[in-house]
Amino acid sequence: MGVVAFLLILAASCTAPKTVSIPTAASTSEATPISHAPEISFALVGDVTVANAWSLFDTNGYSYNNYAVRSGYWPRLYRLSIPGRQFEPLAASALPSPVQAEGNFYTAAIPLRSDLTWTDGSPFTADDVAFTVNTVLSFQLGFDWHDYYNPDWLDHVEVIDAHTAKFYFKKLPNVAVWQYGALQGPVLQKTYWAPRIADSAALLPSADLRSQMEALKTKVADLQTRVNALYTTLAAETGDAARQTQASILHQKGDLDKAINDLSKVQAVLDTSMKAARSMLYSLDDQNEPRLGTWNYKASGNGFIENEANPKYPLEHLNINRVTYHIYPNEAAALNAYSKGEVDAILIPGGLSSQSLVGNPSLQTVMKSPSHTLRFLVINPLFTALNDPAIHQALACVIAREELAGQLNGQVLPLESYVLQAESPWSNQDVSLPCKGLDDASRIEQAVQILKSAGYTWKREPTANDAGQRLTMQNGTAFPNVTLIVPSDDDLRVAAASYVQLRAQMLGISLTAQSVSSIDLNYAVLGSHDYDMALLGWHVSSYPGYLCDWFGEGNQFNYDGSQIKSLCGNLNVTSDLDVAHQQVYEIQSILARELPFIPLYSGVTYDAYRNVTYPFDQVLDGLSGVYGAPGLAIPVKQ
Repeated sequence: MGVVAFLLILAASCTAPKTVSIPTAASTSEATPISHAPEISFALVGDVTVANAWSLFDTNGYSYNNYAVRSGYWPRLYRLSIPGRQFEPLAASALPSPVQAEGNFYTAAIPLRSDLTWTDGSPFTADDVAFTVNTVLSFQLGFDWHDYYNPDWLDHVEVIDAHTAKFYFKKLPNVAVWQYGALQGPVLQKTYWAPRIADSAALLPSADLRSQMEALKTKVADLQTRVNALYTTLAAETGDAARQTQASILHQKGDLDKAINDLSKVQAVLDTSMKAARSMLYSLDDQNEPRLGTWNYKASGNGFIENEANPKYPLEHLNINRVTYHIYPNEAAALNAYSKGEVDAILIPGGLSSQSLVGNPSLQTVMKSPSHTLRFLVINPLFTALNDPAIHQALACVIAREELAGQLNGQVLPLESYVLQAESPWSNQDVSLPCKGLDDASRIEQAVQILKSAGYTWKREPTANDAGQRLTMQNGTAFPNVTLIVPSDDDLRVAAASYVQLRAQMLGISLTAQSVSSIDLNYAVLGSHDYDMALLGWHVSSYPGYLCDWFGEGNQFNYDGSQIKSLCGNLNVTSDLDVAHQQVYEIQSILARELPFIPLYSGVTYDAYRNVTYPFDQVLDGLSGVYGAPGLAIPVKQ
């Protein structure tokens, strides 16, 4: 899931774009669904390792294969639907109460379904929710556990009654922390785990040690404040007064150094205790653990693991009784098994490699889906001549994203928004980029009109057949030469930069694409800010808070839009989904006009499957991104 705002990608594909020939196949919509089937089988590449739930959702036990097989064993309060990504109740019976101030906390209550039972027959209750969250917080678990139940925000959970859990936050949570964080975390059974984790919990740092740590942190902060104040005083003093202040500084710095040393020692003891406690927690045996998910573990053997549908799980109507995962050492072996009909689909992080698709007749049906990886043409607002929405709009007009995707030989999909179109709750469908849907001649004509209306002229005006010459700015000076930097180790972006260069030249803009190292590109954009344009990529989260990382207060791109900063300020403090949607819609409206980044393309995933169909033609990050969605698979006649 990932709720990290964004990750700057400075290297992606290191191979030249090649034509991807996707095998043709009868449309899955023409296949005849049947009501039920005994099994669906998946190929996995690499091992599935032993990991209990505490380990599985932390770095200690995480792997793609482990998640594919096991992540559906436990309930979650809410989820994002597939493929629409709508936030909806799962183990909860309704949406949460509004977040409200309560004493020193911000609180909200979750109503739980009363008809859920664990596989041992015991009821699912708020005790399970509170136990799971409070255990994660006390052990300071990391990775997904940390993203779900973030101790920087979440203090604890209390039981109101059997079917109501109440969350207590240290500060006002936003949608990223609440709906896209704590409300989607796994829940484990208290009755089973509480006695089993007692010995691990006994290794946790004592309350006295934690109090000592907090006291030392306060002392260090206080001494540092005193030292800083003395330096401020010293700057205005001379003579004896200055010498006395210098002596006081030496004394206070000595106390500060001792306090820092004491804090380091206590921190080392605390870290050792936490590590030992977590290590024991991760190693606990989970044999016969009650589960409450779509699937239960059934059996395993040489090279396979089998899950069976959970008959006690009333939240999904399953069309298949069991799921078998076959383990293969590499993608070639998995494809060979698929070609022999031994498996129904292949699950690989990021989908099948494009090389596997070329001329492969065994791939009966291939799903082509967008990924979370987005690519943009980023314009430096510090370059005065480029910092004009008319220039941005004209460039967005002449860059035909469908054409660009075609020139990149099917390895990308056109990107028409700052928010993935597949993420329908967040995508403002009333906003579109300039010239969307126009043919090439109309694009050129519209771009010329945009620039002329803004006061630009040419020695020779662009036409559909001839590039413009000598674009001139409103003040009569020639438009300056522009350099577009692109990482040399990403051939897709190098090819895209060549296309952008040609399209900009159609407008009479002298633009030159220049390949640089990823390190140099990163420094130019985020360090020195000495660049004109850059072709950048991000792997973004499902929640579009990354827009505020890019354009909100304190952004690294020197974007200075007061409207978006205000909207981001509201977005960052609201836990109301409707309000958040509206803020994101308004941000998209502004960005579509100003275009500080010009969307170019998204990554693409390919997945092969047979003998089943799905209630969607594509899904964000592909079929592999949802671990094959066995709960949504529909068997077809063979």
